[in-house]
Amino acid sequence: MKTTVKMPLAAVIMGLVMIAFTTLNSFRLEKKIESFDEINVKRINIIENDGTIRMVISNKGLQHSGRMDGKNWEKRERPAGMIFFNDEGDECGGLVYQTKNTNKGKISGMSFTMDRYRDDQVLQLLNSENIQNTRILSERGLIVNDYPTMTGVTARNKALDDAQKITDESERKAKIQSIWESSDQKRLLFLGKSMGNSQGLFIGDKNGKMKMMIYVNDKGEPKIQTVTENGEIKDYLSK
Repeated sequence: MKTTVKMPLAAVIMGLVMIAFTTLNSFRLEKKIESFDEINVKRINIIENDGTIRMVISNKGLQHSGRMDGKNWEKRERPAGMIFFNDEGDECGGLVYQTKNTNKGKISGMSFTMDRYRDDQVLQLLNSENIQNTRILSERGLIVNDYPTMTGVTARNKALDDAQKITDESERKAKIQSIWESSDQKRLLFLGKSMGNSQGLFIGDKNGKMKMMIYVNDKGEPKIQTVTENGEIKDYLSK
């Protein structure tokens, strides 16, 4: 004679829930590595375990707008490529590229940059082209920049926004000019080909003023020149 044991419905449901929880939890704890032959994607975010963003690989439509001092910047147009973020989640460089039509012709190029802490690019490998009909104006080379203060890009942008609110036009322009001169990027060195079709080394002082040039000009003439404080050029190879 068979004996049938009837379990309460609540006990059955609880048992099923525990089985489901155990199964799902075991899958979550398992480290999964997927392999693909090919994948199409518009954007990839690389993040830390706590969610801190470290790198974005994206097309131009979904490209990250930038981030500094813990805040994302407002949405803006940026080229496709990779944007890098430091351990604090602030943007610290990138590799971007584009071809774009403008009212002055077509621009094309690629830029690999490294940023200063809490500020913009200080080291750049650049290929910049301006195509006008069959003519190409280009700048290609290594650029070293610096910033004269430690205030950072957030403080500089805030100062510029405040200056834009000044109603007196002459006072507003003077204030904006003062902000750029006191805190904006200064070019210290360029090694490569200039827009003027000269190839060489161009060195500035800490304020970005050109001081020394060693180059070959567009006529094939070698030049070694220095620039005085009043802008006078001294040519050491002139006859």
